Amino acid sequence: MKKTLIALAVLGAAAGVAHAQSNVTIYGIVDTGFIKKSGHDVEMGENVNNRLGFRGVEDLGSGMKATFELEHRFDLNNGTQKGKTAAGKDREFDGAANVGLKGDAWGAVRLGRVNELTTETIRKFDPFYQYGVGAMLEGNQRSPRIDNTIRYDSPNWSGFHFGASYSLGGNTDSESIDGYMKDVKRESADNDGYGIMLGYDNGPLALVGNWSRLADSKDSSVWNLGAAYRFGPAKVELVYQQTKDKGWANGEQADWQTVSSWNNGRVVNEYQGVDELKEKQWLLGLEWKLGPGRLNASAQWMEVEASGGQHVSDKDIYKYAIGYTYDLSKRTAIYGNVAYTDYDDKEVAAVYGDTDDGTYGVQVGITHKF
Repeated sequence: MKKTLIALAVLGAAAGVAHAQSNVTIYGIVDTGFIKKSGHDVEMGENVNNRLGFRGVEDLGSGMKATFELEHRFDLNNGTQKGKTAAGKDREFDGAANVGLKGDAWGAVRLGRVNELTTETIRKFDPFYQYGVGAMLEGNQRSPRIDNTIRYDSPNWSGFHFGASYSLGGNTDSESIDGYMKDVKRESADNDGYGIMLGYDNGPLALVGNWSRLADSKDSSVWNLGAAYRFGPAKVELVYQQTKDKGWANGEQADWQTVSSWNNGRVVNEYQGVDELKEKQWLLGLEWKLGPGRLNASAQWMEVEASGGQHVSDKDIYKYAIGYTYDLSKRTAIYGNVAYTDYDDKEVAAVYGDTDDGTYGVQVGITHKF
């Protein structure tokens, strides 16, 4: 952590020196509050991810610009940094680490660690923007940010735009000298990742469609559709998403047979022998400009289908959330969110990190942007 702070201090100083030449922007978010969830004591926690970022643009002439972004993530409650690599090493810039080129006529290309297209675009159709206790249920083949990636974003043509990404997969062959952590559990998961997005955003109407396959995911995939329409102070949103997880998540074994990294170490015996987990998900959302803030509400339904197991039947999940964000200024806001999730049983609840078939979450806090 000490090295991280020194590096950030040096980078910040350098940014100040170079500001006039390359237009470097220092930005960030600090957010914290109190969270109470079923089965847990009251904890301090964030709604929006805390971050400190550096974003730069250099004019190369003839409409061409060079860009870079470095974004550090941290826990405001104790000052520690967030983010680990697949090998367990600290990640200095968990939020973003990329460099690229852009032009008004042809769009932008970035290389490095970038936002994953599917997650970045669909979050705009969730009233809670995928944050906090009210967030959209996250499918197993979703990852907010991806490594070793080249990403392209088109210009906006009267509202129409598209994007694409390609991610290099790691070598997961345990017999290879370059094997990905030389872990036999990861064998057969070696695949490159792809993503494509088509969107329209003009006036009151916004539409998006995505398909992606994460790298090293055993060819698992996700696709979704989103639509939103604004009526004066209100915006109504609708999302459909379908994921197909073949036993891996984010390059790590999402192993329903025993214990997986994404279910907080809970054993889910009902999923023994499962070959594929499919999630079908709907979200209906509402954002309403009300007074000096915004009212957010959503209703969700997810159907979880498992194939290959001996003790698994299809399970349903329902989630309801409501919250209000009160703007104290353009950069500071206080918020309160409440959510309730109804699972068919405790087994499917454990897969998504909960302990009971009916769970609630309450959250209050403050956010400041700079």
